[in-house]
Amino acid sequence: METIDMPSGIKHSKYVPTMEDVERYKSYKGPVAELHIVDQYMMEMCNIAYLSTQLDLLLTLRELPISMNDLQPLINQKIRMCMQLYYCRSFVSVLEYLLAIGNYLNENAGKEKAKGFRLSSLTKLVQLRGTDKKFTLLHALVEQIMLHEPCLATFPQELAEFETVPGASIKGLTAEVDVLKNELKKITQYRKMSKKKNIAAQNPNFFKDLKMAIEKYNADLSALTKTCEEMKKLYSDILVKFGEPADQDSQELFGLLCQFVHDFKRAHAEAV
Repeated sequence: METIDMPSGIKHSKYVPTMEDVERYKSYKGPVAELHIVDQYMMEMCNIAYLSTQLDLLLTLRELPISMNDLQPLINQKIRMCMQLYYCRSFVSVLEYLLAIGNYLNENAGKEKAKGFRLSSLTKLVQLRGTDKKFTLLHALVEQIMLHEPCLATFPQELAEFETVPGASIKGLTAEVDVLKNELKKITQYRKMSKKKNIAAQNPNFFKDLKMAIEKYNADLSALTKTCEEMKKLYSDILVKFGEPADQDSQELFGLLCQFVHDFKRAHAEAV
């Protein structure tokens, strides 16, 4: 069988013919059946219009469901974190105890009473110490809670999602969903352009499958977007409830809350 010289070290599955390859294969006038199977394959590849674009589409279509499946549990986790934090009344009561202790200290120092404080202050409790260097403001908080309302000390159980590192930020997850929407939008636009330029008629099966894939992924991405919007709304409600800035990064906020939960449990264990 006759063969046409091929570049070495190329994986056919990822090989896209160059303009030179196309010219070389199309200039071949002999029987196709006499060509090596690799050359027959390459000749078929050369006859596919917009091959590189279509391969890019296939790669994107393959990655889309994987990306959506990766994002879904991360978004669900953020929703659980927001809901646990928003509805945890015992955590709010702990903050009220802390505010009372802080205002007691302010009063003795001749300062005005505070109406509230930033949640970022929670990680500083272990840094504020009295004459006994081992006794921090966090220990004082635990002490007052155990003295007056010991049931509040179990609030970390209601914030189970804050036992682990918070992971990606809500802003970052939203951006990743937007990237997927843009990718699918490009695929949809290509399909519309192909119909106008009659490219689809040259490969009807490909574009039939493309249409079905677009419809499926549009539905899946629409559901993911809806969940993403729910996540953003819940986080916005969290910021309003605790008086945090509207641009407060969730990764930073949830990270410090994770640290506070860890520090509180340790101080509580030392007190009992």
